[in-house]
Order: sequence, then structure tokens, then C-alpha cells
Amino acid sequence: MVKVGDIVSLENESTYYGGQKIPQWVLDDKWIIKSISGDKVILGKNENGSHEINSPVNLKFVKEYKAGDSANLNNKPVEPILPQNPQTNQGGMQISQRGVELVAKYEGCRLEAYKCPAGVWTIGYGHTAGVTPGQKLPSKEYAMELLRADLKKYGNSVNDLAKKGIITFPITQNQFDALTSFCYNCGAGNLQKLVSGRNPSQVAEKFMAYTKGGGKVLPGLVRRREEERDLFLR
Repeated sequence: MVKVGDIVSLENESTYYGGQKIPQWVLDDKWIIKSISGDKVILGKNENGSHEINSPVNLKFVKEYKAGDSANLNNKPVEPILPQNPQTNQGGMQISQRGVELVAKYEGCRLEAYKCPAGVWTIGYGHTAGVTPGQKLPSKEYAMELLRADLKKYGNSVNDLAKKGIITFPITQNQFDALTSFCYNCGAGNLQKLVSGRNPSQVAEKFMAYTKGGGKVLPGLVRRREEERDLFLR
């Protein structure tokens, strides 16, 4: 039985509580339960804390993904955390070493699980899926391998928007790297908002609109957006 604080996914046929269609990007993400009243579940932030929807869905559509207050305090390395069937690049572009280093630089590496400012358990270079208290990674090399696996997923989000025509311009490697870094930090929903209906110069200008955390401008996010923007414009 799911409870407040759990991270959940949604069934593909899910609708909002009132019957309205749920956008695909919401169905594709994982969400933290904010409240439960009878069969009504309110979804708050997504698992990486980059977006908050405060939307009601029926309990029958909710699947437990990871308990937010689960405990695994045996301090064992989280060897199973790496995906058994890693994401492919779906025939599209892949992030370069420069892009990987940019993400790693701003995420930082912590080998023991911690709660990020959004209250989500995190480990390594910003990894959140399947992380529970007390978990440890065996090495920075393992954390980097985990980051590369995660970045394939977020790179696929960029490729998908290009295939759908939402990104309307041909993407260079530098632009792909910048957009993948942005997506890893801000989520696929914000990536779509960033690029929709904009040419490259307009996209570059809007990077700096995403510098807040908890309603405040954060210097670290300002520096990251500036570097992503500069890379995008090269």
C-alpha cells in the first residue's frame, strides 16, 4: 500500500482524478506522493525534484516505485543499482566526454546516499532511482559508470524531442551536450518547455530562466546555466 512520501509511477492508461488526459511526460516520470485522501492521491514533485505538479490521480493508477522512507542501513554497496538492460541511444546522438564532465562537475560525487534539497534520496553524481538510506557506492569509477548510464536516458529525451519536431533545428554536438545536461538537472518536462517553438538563439537566452531552487536564485545553478548556455552557443 502506497503512502505519503513514496515515489510512484503511473499506469499507461492513467487519467487525472477528474478524467482529464495526463501528458506523456508525466506518465514517463516518477512522482512523490504529497497526500492521500480515500482513493485520491496528490502527486507533488518528481523524483529528482525538478518539477512539481500537485495533481490528483485515482489510487488505482498508482504503482509503488520506491518507498520514500524505506530503510536499508546495512551499508552494503549498491551493486544492483546499475541497469541490467541499459538504455541505448535509440539511433540518435550521444553525449560527449565534454558533456559528461560538465554534468559531473556540477553534480559532484557522493558515494553514500543523501537527501537532496528536494528531499529525494540521491547518490553518486545525482542518481536517484532506487536509492535508499545507508546505501554506498564502491568507488567514484562506479559512480561515473552509473552517471553514463543515466545520461543515455536523458540524452534519449533530447533525441525524442528532435524526432518529434519539437526541437525544430539541427542539433550540433555541443547543443546536444548542453541540452542533456539541462535535462539531467531540470527534467524532461522543463527541457520541452525550454526548446518548444524556439530557434537556437532563443533557446540559449532562456537557459538563464532556470536558476532557482526553493524559490531562490542559487549561485551554483547560475554558473551551471551559464556554462550550458555558452556550450550551446559554440
